[in-house]
Amino acid sequence: MSRNLKDSFKSIEELSDKKLFTTYEDWQKWLLTFRNLSKNTALSYGYDFKYFLNFLRLHYEDNKVSLSILNNLKVQDYRSWISFLSSKNILIGAKSLARARASVKSFFNYCILNKKLENSLIFQLSSPKIPKSLPRPLSDNQIKKFIARINEEKNTIVKLRNKAFVILLWGAGLRISEALSLKTNDIKNDYIVILGKGKKERLIPLIPQVKKVLSEWVLERSKIKVSYCNNIFINFNGKKITPRYFQKFFYNLRNELDLDINVTPHSLRHSFATHLLKNGVDLRTLQLMLGHSSLSTTQHYLKVSNQFVNQTYNKTHPRAKISF
Repeated sequence: MSRNLKDSFKSIEELSDKKLFTTYEDWQKWLLTFRNLSKNTALSYGYDFKYFLNFLRLHYEDNKVSLSILNNLKVQDYRSWISFLSSKNILIGAKSLARARASVKSFFNYCILNKKLENSLIFQLSSPKIPKSLPRPLSDNQIKKFIARINEEKNTIVKLRNKAFVILLWGAGLRISEALSLKTNDIKNDYIVILGKGKKERLIPLIPQVKKVLSEWVLERSKIKVSYCNNIFINFNGKKITPRYFQKFFYNLRNELDLDINVTPHSLRHSFATHLLKNGVDLRTLQLMLGHSSLSTTQHYLKVSNQFVNQTYNKTHPRAKISF
């Protein structure tokens, strides 16, 4: 999205009349309690709804959007909104576009259930087909380069913290949000307690190498003056590290090591899953370790593993080298 355009967008409170804003706040609470969505997901839905209201402001040239305006929207209005999101100034990807539809549909669904709106024309919009891309794991050699580069860091706090973060994502398959939400009392002797998506709790065993690196950071962390934060990953001021910090850290590391642009913190989770499958872990066990609610999500990693099997077969089978 164009930064200039994004910066010009107003907040939901600025765009809404009092009744619509109160409804928006109630919807956000409903997402967290009734739908049991994570705070990050509810926040993302809120961003999508904000962009939707900003579109309506531009579309109707009105400073305030009301429930009455939403109730009178036509199918063509929703299609114009989709075109707006797909324009050069916005240009969001297929997954983000699908989520934007889901977010606004969720708001309308909430309003209809609570008799605040009658307009259900948005549900006539067909959901876009999202091209399925295979996970892109890092090779063992690439991860070794990551660790070697981190070990060159002169600042002890930065080195031990960032190394623990990378090793934890790679060695335990955590999402970045799960790692950054990890508390000191979530680390047990041989496992960690993770509160994943949908507030589902799972236990991840700590292999010796991961436990060692994590223990080194926890010991160093204890030397930092912390007043109230009990998150594992904190900064010099004892405050919780933001996702943005590690995204920027990976961006710089990726450029230094000349790695693919698609290498992100989530790539380490992909690596965890793919490496386990290559070494014989069954899908059901992997599903539990990754915290997937559906086995079909975990099966995407099977395709990557099968590619590895085919490559190994063609490289090692004696008949693969013989012309018939």
